[in-house]
Amino acid sequence: MKLSALKAQAALTDSESALNSSMFTLRAHLDLGEEVVIVAEMPDEVPVTRIDFERVLGKALENNSFSRNIRRRQLESDYAVAAAKGNLRSINLFASIGYTGSSDELRTSYQDLINNQVVQVGVKIPLLDWGKRRGNVKVAESNRDVVRSRIRQEELNFNQDIFLLTERFNNQAAQLHIAREADLIAQKRYDTSVEAFLIGKINTLDLADAQTSKDSAREKLISEIYMYWYYYQIRSLTLWDFEVELPLAFDEKELVR
Repeated sequence: MKLSALKAQAALTDSESALNSSMFTLRAHLDLGEEVVIVAEMPDEVPVTRIDFERVLGKALENNSFSRNIRRRQLESDYAVAAAKGNLRSINLFASIGYTGSSDELRTSYQDLINNQVVQVGVKIPLLDWGKRRGNVKVAESNRDVVRSRIRQEELNFNQDIFLLTERFNNQAAQLHIAREADLIAQKRYDTSVEAFLIGKINTLDLADAQTSKDSAREKLISEIYMYWYYYQIRSLTLWDFEVELPLAFDEKELVR
């Protein structure tokens, strides 16, 4: 029992150091002073236990910047093709105005300009470009095909990421329920073992085993609660609160204050 107590003391010291380090990082992230004390509490219940994939995907496509970025790239590639096709029969109108001057030396060529303005107006009509403009159209269409291929792959990856994240979250709710049940059972076993040890029905090894099982079950429960942050990853992707069925928003006055 003394050896177990010493091991527990050492583990407690390490855990306290890790806790202080994490609290320091959290206060720095929240821009809080060192005098602020943050008390972590384990929630009794989770707000949402299951989310439908189609709803998550719909909200992600509606609110996430990914869909807008995809649309912008599609329009840019289509515009490049349209511009290249428009240049096939383009006619350029030009005009120029200026003074004339000449000299045997470069430094004096713009001195003593002739007091006479020169005006030129003309039209440039492409008659023969050896297929250059049609080649530009082919290049633009090829680039558009590449962009569309990349967009399709990115959309598949985005949908897959949303699906996997939703599945992990839905499975996590079941895992959390199992961990809670295991924690309750391990705690009852430990309490019973303590009573049995006090009346001499079990030895110290059995008591230590019950305590180890209790601590392991509690650590597993905390770990499963931590993994429930899948829910907040979904919220950040969709900008939607599935608990109250409202879009995520913030109060600018509270933010400034």
